[in-house]
Formats: sequence, C-alpha cells, structure tokens
Amino acid sequence: MVRLKCAGCRKENCNGCSLYQQINTGKNEASIFPKDFIPDRGSGLGMAFDVGTTTIAGMLWDLEKGVQLEAATRINPGRYAGSDVISRMTYVRGRAGEREKMQRLMIGTLDDMAREAAKTCSESISRVVIAGNTMMCELLLLESLDGLSRAPFHKDYEGSRSYKGRELGFTYLQEAEVIVLPAIEGFVGADALSVHNCMKHMDGRSRVLAVDIGTNGEILLFGKEQNYVCSAAAGPALEGAAVLCGMGASQGAVSQVKLAGSFPREDIFCSVIGGKEPKGICGSGLVDALAVLGKIGVMDETGYLRTAAEARKAGVREQFCRRIRAQQGENRFLLTDEENPIFLTAGDIRQLQLAKAAIRAGIEMLLKKEKITGEELAHIYIAGSFGSFIRKESAVDIGLLPRIPLERISHIGNCAGTGASMALLSKQMVKEMEQDAEMIRHVELADEDGFQACFLECLKIR
Repeated sequence: MVRLKCAGCRKENCNGCSLYQQINTGKNEASIFPKDFIPDRGSGLGMAFDVGTTTIAGMLWDLEKGVQLEAATRINPGRYAGSDVISRMTYVRGRAGEREKMQRLMIGTLDDMAREAAKTCSESISRVVIAGNTMMCELLLLESLDGLSRAPFHKDYEGSRSYKGRELGFTYLQEAEVIVLPAIEGFVGADALSVHNCMKHMDGRSRVLAVDIGTNGEILLFGKEQNYVCSAAAGPALEGAAVLCGMGASQGAVSQVKLAGSFPREDIFCSVIGGKEPKGICGSGLVDALAVLGKIGVMDETGYLRTAAEARKAGVREQFCRRIRAQQGENRFLLTDEENPIFLTAGDIRQLQLAKAAIRAGIEMLLKKEKITGEELAHIYIAGSFGSFIRKESAVDIGLLPRIPLERISHIGNCAGTGASMALLSKQMVKEMEQDAEMIRHVELADEDGFQACFLECLKIR
C-alpha cells in the first residue's frame, strides 16, 4: 500500500498540515523605511503584497499620510500543489486547468486580505503593488511559465505590469490599479528586487550581503562595480517542513534550543512559543538544534548523528548520550523530555544540511564573482520570514552564514514587504526598480563552474 504524503509538509497522515496554522512570520510588523525615502502625496488607501512561496504578507497604507494602517499574513493557498516553486510549477503545468485554479485561489486570498485589512476604513483601496518570486507573479498574471520550466531559466514577462483589478479577476479590488513589480531573471523575482530597492537606500555600501532566507531563498551582493543576485532552492526544511517533528512558528513550537547550566551538569533546554508543552519544532529551533548537536559532539561535521555507543567512545558526556535513540532504523536525538518528545532524526539533519548548503553555496558563488571572501564583507543582512527569528550565532555556527563578527550581522525583517511598500507609495520607486531589474547581474548557480563541488563542501556543519 502506498502511503500518501501531504503536499504542504510532506508528512504521512497529516491532519490538515501544521503549516496551515496561524504562524508567527515577522511579516506583520510595521515597515521602517530608509531615511532618504520620500513618499508621494497620494489619496485614499493602498495595499502592498509580498507573495512568498509559503506565506503572503499584506500591508494597508494611507496614501496621503504615508502611514501603515494594518498588516496581515496568510498561508499561500498554492501549497496544496507542493511546498516549493519547482514542485508547484510541475503540478500546474501537468494538469489541465490547474494554472487557472491556482491563480483564482491566489487572487481570492489577496482580495480577502485587502477586504479584512480595510474593513474599518471609510475609503476604498485605489492602488495595489504586488511583489513575489517570479513564479508567483507569473501565476497571478496567467503567464505560460514556459521560461521557468527548463534550463536556461528565463522570466516570461518584462518590466512592471499594470491592470485594473477586475482584469486579473479581483472582486473587492476590482476598481483598484494593480501593479505587479518586475522580476530580475530566472527564479529571482520582484521580491528580491524589492529587497535590493530597500537595501540600496538603507545602506548603500559595497561588499554588503543581503540573504532573504525562505523556501526559495534569494541572495544579493552589492559589489564595487556590479550588484549580483542568485536564487537558492533551499526547500521547506528551514521553515519546519520536511522534518519529522517540524511545524510552523505557532503555539507549541520549540523556537529556541540552547545549552544552559554549569559544567558538568550542563544540559539542553528548549523555549516553546506560548510557554506550554511542545508540539513540534520550527525553523529557528531547528537551526539552534543543529548548532547544539555539533557543539556537544553527538553529530560530526559531515552531519552524521552518532549512536549512543559511538558518542560515548568519542567522549560525549553521558547526559547527552542518553538522549540518543535508535528507532525505526535510524538514530534520533531527543531534544525535550520523555513526556513530550520532540526529536531530530538523522534524516532531518540531512534535509537541513541540504537547505543550508543551498544558501551557503549561493553566497560563496556570489563572493567568487566579486573576488572576495566572506570575512571581507562589510555587513550581512538577514531578511525573510524565517530570517527574522534565526539566531545569528547559530547561523554562523552551522555554516549557513560566513564567519564574521556578529556585530556585522543584522536582521532586517520583511525587507521585501518594505520594498514593495516603497513602490506603493512612490511612482519614482517603480521606475527605479524597472531600471535596476535590467542592471543587476543574475547568476544562475547551476551554470557556474565549481558549484557542485562548492555545494558538497557547504554540506558540512561547521
């Protein structure tokens, strides 16, 4: 008998997918603009959307005052067709009518978010700006997706697109001007361009790296003569999916794993969202757990999770060795207590390694273009819903980010949403983004010499 897996989280016998619960993404926080940003003096209300592969963020603005009124997040309804852009695109291209169905679901979700956000306002929404990865934007526009379906990957639309809402199928927003922002190239879309737009006004230096960590990660490097960008197919593991005890950052999720106490009684302690019994572990907790397992020695740099006997032989302290179990043919490490067991398996570690290696290899290939090392970076900015909560110490410890002084690493929250809001509030920003989309150098990682070797090296936990 074939056991089916949920398209959302890839787990067997999923009870509706834990990732569909209300999650804490960091995308509902107020946008903070760069100091030099000057909005237009418009009228009425506007809505900026950041359409991510996993979550959608919406921000309602007073166009005259330039004030954010509301913010909301929803799970992307397209997750039924797969948790990443490739599986989702394969699904819709291989089934008649699915592309149109998914577009209607996404339009309906955006419509509902706008209606809910503006329910207490007397004015209507007159202007909408949408940023998202290339596939999300092309689905909204009902493009063919042909350019993204085979190598070399290319976007299927140029520049920004402007429509009346009803032309795209909106009902609540049918009279609004709807602008879909430009993609850069390949799978690097308007969300990465929005991050670029925000970052160049916020910092402006060269040798600055911006990493938008998510299911489809984007990496930007601001160089002395050229700015580079690439897309890293990290997959959903870093956001809690594809992991046996994984879940979104909602009530009951282990969000932090750390060593505490004094030697020799030092042990592992977990923080749980909501402060009650743990139900699973989310992305930030997973990154912490990986760092802790390497630090205490139960996992080596290749990601191999030792058996209890192997760990004792390697000199691992007994309180940690007792947490290692052999179940269902693989090693597992118990993070919590026996009554509410949350554990990391050898298979989970492999999924996390693949995700972190995809991001780090992308970083290394861009650094190679600029002919610098990670240590020479002036600053690293971590963006994205998952990036908002990841602890930079753990990110460095597992090799997700280059090892630089921690004061040169900052979290910038939903930078893509901020960039999209800037475009909503300033027509000049839209023109600027259209120009930048043609000037940023897109790096297709699969075509780069040495990428495979770099990826394999980046699998190491160190």
